[in-house]
Amino acid sequence: MRLQFCAALCAVLCACGLDPPITETDTVAQAGMNMQGMNMQGMNMQGMNMQGMNMQGMRLDGASMSGDALTNVRVEKGEVVAERNGATVRGTQLVGAHLHADVRNLDATPPTTATVEYRITAVQPEDSKYDPTKTGKTFLYTLEQWVPDAGAWQPACPADTDGRRVAIPLAATWDEHGDRIPPGPRFTFGCTTGVIAKCYRWGYRPWVTGYGDLTAMHWTCTRLARADYCGNGIPHTHDGTWVNVWDNLPGKGPIQKHGLLPPLGMLFEAGWNTGGAVCLSHARWLLDDGPKIAAVCPDRLLALGLIPLVCDTVAEVLGYDNNARMFDETYLNL
Repeated sequence: MRLQFCAALCAVLCACGLDPPITETDTVAQAGMNMQGMNMQGMNMQGMNMQGMNMQGMRLDGASMSGDALTNVRVEKGEVVAERNGATVRGTQLVGAHLHADVRNLDATPPTTATVEYRITAVQPEDSKYDPTKTGKTFLYTLEQWVPDAGAWQPACPADTDGRRVAIPLAATWDEHGDRIPPGPRFTFGCTTGVIAKCYRWGYRPWVTGYGDLTAMHWTCTRLARADYCGNGIPHTHDGTWVNVWDNLPGKGPIQKHGLLPPLGMLFEAGWNTGGAVCLSHARWLLDDGPKIAAVCPDRLLALGLIPLVCDTVAEVLGYDNNARMFDETYLNL
C-alpha cells in the first residue's frame, strides 16, 4: 500500500503541474506493462448520435438498395453480407444500402419505441494498426441517419481520434443493462467512438480462435471500458479517461500485454468478467463514484475508511474468480 500511496500522490501532483517526489520503487511489487495496453475509454456503448434514444440494434430484415430488397442480411467476421437478386453483395457493393434500427426512449414512462433509417455511404477496410491479432478482413462503414425533424441525412457517428465517422458491425447486440444478447433478428453497428468498437479494436474480436473465448472477452471488455463495476449497465467514468488494460488469455494470448513498468502514477484498479468487476482496489473517479459503487455492490468495493479494500493484485482477483481474464490500472482521478 505504501507504493500505491506514493503513486497516487505523484498523480495528484502531476495534475496540479507540480513535480512529483522522487521515490524508491519495488519492481516486483510494481510489475508494469508496455504501452500497448494504454487506451482511452468512454461511456457510450454504440457511440451513435441518438439524441437520448437507446439503440436496440439494426434489423436484419427490411434492408434495401436502389429499390431492390436485400435478403439474408448477416454479419460475417466484421463484415456485413447480404443477397441481392440472388447474388451475394459485400464490401463496397453495399454502398447505398438502406437499413432500419429499433430504438427506445428509456426516459419516457412507459418507454417508447421508434424506428430510425440509416444508409451506408462508404465502406473501407479496417486499419491494420487496430488489428493486434492480425486476423484482418474487417470493414469500417460510414453511416448516415435520417432525421425527420431536420428533413435531412446526418452523420450517425461522431468523429473518432483519426477524424473518421465510421462504425464496425458485430453480430450480437447489447441492452441497457450492458448485457450481451446473442445474434438474433438484430445486429450492432458500433461507432469507433463507442466501447463496443473500441474493445473490438483492442483485439477482442468474438470470432477469432486460438485465444480462448473471445466472445466473453469482448463482453468483459465493454464492462471494463465503461467502468461498469456492478454489471448493471451504469458507467462510472468520463469520456477520455486513461486506462491501462491487459489480459491473461491462454493459447496464443495475451492480446493486450502487461510489460515491465507501469505508466507513472497508475494503480491497479480491478479484475473483470462478463458480470462487471470481480473486485476493485479503487474506482477510477474516486470522489464522484467510490461511495456509490460501495453502496450498490459492496461485495466488489468496500467503503473507504478503516475497512480494507477488496483486491489490489491479479492474484487476489483470481482468488475471487479463477477464470477472470482482464485487468486494468488507472490513475486516481479526483
